[in-house]
Amino acid sequence: MTAAARKLPTLQERVTARYDSLTPTERKVATYLCEHPQQAAFSSAEDIATATGTSDASVVRTAKSLGFDGLPGLKRTLQDHLGTLLTPTHLLHNTISNFSEGPEGVVGSLLAERAELLKELGRTLDPTDFRTAVELLAGAHETLVWGLGGDASLVEYTVTRLNRLGYRARPASETGFQLVDRLLPLGPDDVVLVIAQNRVRPELEVTLQHAADTGARTVLLTDTLREALHERTDAVLSAPAGRPEMYGGQSMFLIVLEALTLAVAARDEDRAMRTFDKRNQLRELLDARVVAEAKGAAGGRRGGRRHA
Repeated sequence: MTAAARKLPTLQERVTARYDSLTPTERKVATYLCEHPQQAAFSSAEDIATATGTSDASVVRTAKSLGFDGLPGLKRTLQDHLGTLLTPTHLLHNTISNFSEGPEGVVGSLLAERAELLKELGRTLDPTDFRTAVELLAGAHETLVWGLGGDASLVEYTVTRLNRLGYRARPASETGFQLVDRLLPLGPDDVVLVIAQNRVRPELEVTLQHAADTGARTVLLTDTLREALHERTDAVLSAPAGRPEMYGGQSMFLIVLEALTLAVAARDEDRAMRTFDKRNQLRELLDARVVAEAKGAAGGRRGGRRHA
């Protein structure tokens, strides 16, 4: 079979082929999807329904009428297509070109965008799921913090904060067989905190399956994967990541992780304080050893010069 024969139809091709069979409402949704693929690729059914003046059910029906298994399948198609267009270089160019000129203009534009994202975060972050996430992390024997690619820095940050608060945590940012080694120790008393954006990668599928098989609980921090994964996780923390065509966008994730770790610490303040005291003692001990070694080395050099 040739590559051309294997090529799946694009969204526009599906809409064109089925347009006459769509209802007026479905045509309205389909037109929006074709005209706003970047927004639609990372939006929920509710967001698309609001933008089109329809309903969540109408959005899902439209996706199925276009030959997809539902909205997640449609969004995966859009995301795969955008992935070939929105390279890091293009994203950076889009971001810079959308900001006002000059340093002051960049700051003002960025603050305005982040302010809008904070308002959106207040709407998307479910208080019940947040409380569940805090309780799970606070009661875990160990937390495996999972995230790949650009999310690896958030993983390390979260692991460090949890350890400093007295809670055992370790990172999982690898792919391939190295990821398998990270997953092996999972047990029923552990929690997996997943940081994932945009799409369900094979590594995420395997991680969620292994957590389910071992009885480990899972918390998901995501921008667009609630609909796809909420039935496979114990709590979903939804945070907007900014416009998909723009560079960056981890600030809301960072805020949620800060709030999450602080809320965990607040459940057992004595534990956090004891860990901080122990950390300070270790730092003082290390500083003293470093100073003593430096003095010893300096004394040895002076002695060598006298001997010479």
